[in-house]
Amino acid sequence: MYYSNDMMNTRAHQGTIDSVLREGESLDALGSEGLRIIQSVRGFRHSMDALLLAHFAAPRPADRVLDLGCGNGAIGLLLAHRHPQIRVVGLEIQPALASRALRGAQLNGLHDRAEIVEGDLRRVEALVPPAGFDLVLCNPPYREIGRGRLSPDPETRQAKHEVSATLPEIIAAIRYALAPKGRTCLIYHGSRLADLLTRLRAKRLEPKLLRPVHSFPGADAELILVEARREGRPGLRMLAPLFVYQTRGGTLSPAMEEIYRDLAPTLMRSGIA
Repeated sequence: MYYSNDMMNTRAHQGTIDSVLREGESLDALGSEGLRIIQSVRGFRHSMDALLLAHFAAPRPADRVLDLGCGNGAIGLLLAHRHPQIRVVGLEIQPALASRALRGAQLNGLHDRAEIVEGDLRRVEALVPPAGFDLVLCNPPYREIGRGRLSPDPETRQAKHEVSATLPEIIAAIRYALAPKGRTCLIYHGSRLADLLTRLRAKRLEPKLLRPVHSFPGADAELILVEARREGRPGLRMLAPLFVYQTRGGTLSPAMEEIYRDLAPTLMRSGIA
């Protein structure tokens, strides 16, 4: 069993940790102080993509939120932690990841507002209600089968390549689950932006916001954050680029530092006890 350095260390907390962690898992900090995520030591682990999407999504009070392919639950945990008024459902096909997401919600005291459903988004009709969500989030696999090296780890392979679902299947699931005038927010690789926008429009999910993400000034945009609205009117707003680092190999940019600070719970930021 692997324990990360930033762990709760009292005897009572240690007992809680031992009861939720399984062999080959770690417990790690997740953005906000006090929020923890259960991950595989050698398998799939969340990346900065989840933090970027959770911040970009900006759910409204009382939004019904669905995270398609929720993995270890990073996005849902962040949103439920940050927005006490919302409820989040995470859908995940891989049993081990769904289990970690569920245990993470329980460990963080969010199980009453963060529900985890194990299942295949290609069978979404059997798993969640139609038009049941005001906001649908997704961090889809970026690579098609046959492009790029497949990871030897099965968890990472499914998360990075379209092994379990293709982009058209993912967007079809979003369309099914999204309420009229609802929003979907995705983070995707810049090289496939044309594919993403085309597929969204084909399902009458109109792209409304786009923000490119660059590693540092002067680097090409590797990732794209996109918001689309069901049955929305045409009109795409291009947001200012986000630079993760100030320079190549340098420190985080002020904008990225602000994202980390902003991921603290709303009530904590406002000073309300």
